[in-house]
Amino acid sequence: MLTPCLVAATVFGLSLMPALAQNAPGGAAAARHAGFDIEAHRGGRALRPENTLQSFANALSMGVDTLELDMGVTKDGVVIVSHERGLDPDLARTADGSYVPAPGIPFVKLTLAEVKQYDVGRIRPGSAYAARFPDQLAVPGTRIPTLAEVFALVRRSGDHHVRLNIETKIDPNHPDESPDPERFVALVLDLLRREDFTGRVMIESFDWRTLRLVQEQAPAIPTVYLTQVQEPDANVYLDRPSPWTAGFDPRKYGRSVPRAVKAAGGKIWSPLFEDVDQQSIREAHELGLRIVVWTVNRPEDMARLIDMGVDGIISDRPDVLRAVAARKGVKLPRPAPVSP
Repeated sequence: MLTPCLVAATVFGLSLMPALAQNAPGGAAAARHAGFDIEAHRGGRALRPENTLQSFANALSMGVDTLELDMGVTKDGVVIVSHERGLDPDLARTADGSYVPAPGIPFVKLTLAEVKQYDVGRIRPGSAYAARFPDQLAVPGTRIPTLAEVFALVRRSGDHHVRLNIETKIDPNHPDESPDPERFVALVLDLLRREDFTGRVMIESFDWRTLRLVQEQAPAIPTVYLTQVQEPDANVYLDRPSPWTAGFDPRKYGRSVPRAVKAAGGKIWSPLFEDVDQQSIREAHELGLRIVVWTVNRPEDMARLIDMGVDGIISDRPDVLRAVAARKGVKLPRPAPVSP
């Protein structure tokens, strides 16, 4: 009988070969890159409105291994897809075309019907966000989707390969802006079971409390430990406790982030890509962790990280990532054309 860890590896098409091949004579590239994970960050937000059926359909039609996305919860307990814990002032517009004022209303104060009234199909002109992604195609009339609507889109695509990497958007420093960890995890797991989608997801978070709950209640679902060491947005500190890490602070584990992830029960470590080096990648592999770095958009960085042995890359530009991965000998996922 397969253990939960091996079940997860089988479900995701993961292989132990990437870690083993680094120590093999010759380090065969094909073996090292087996199971490499091409992830479309927020569906590929450099190309289409982020975290929408538009972006996910574009990524599926292109061909990716994983749709990376973020989850919030409405006042009436519906799991929706959004990076922010509330309406984003750079994205959400009212019926008269006005962008919502900052900081935006938390979703826990809005019903699903109220959330669906906002248009998130065009970045606010003149914003820093618009400057970062000038090539994003505006799609006016786009609405914030529910997670169940994303599942339906994936089913319609006929893509049986693609998986979802879904993040619980929860901040221990702002407990009033999301459900508590227990309720958040309960709502997500209940939805996954109702939709029969537990075998096609990974659950990621910067707030490790939610990941620990997933491991207890649904141990077959791989948990992805998001980390950032660099300030000012760090969630992991090397020299002091963090409210994000559920007590598994690296300072207890020789200041090693991968060792802290392993101790917490993680299967996948997902660090900010600038935080990793050859030594930390080697250490993570020796611990049996896979490494999926975020968010990598420059082709030279993608190529360097693939050569360093990471097991996957999350990118706003899945089109560029596909091209770089192909040049490195990575087997590309097949396109699954679908309309939003």
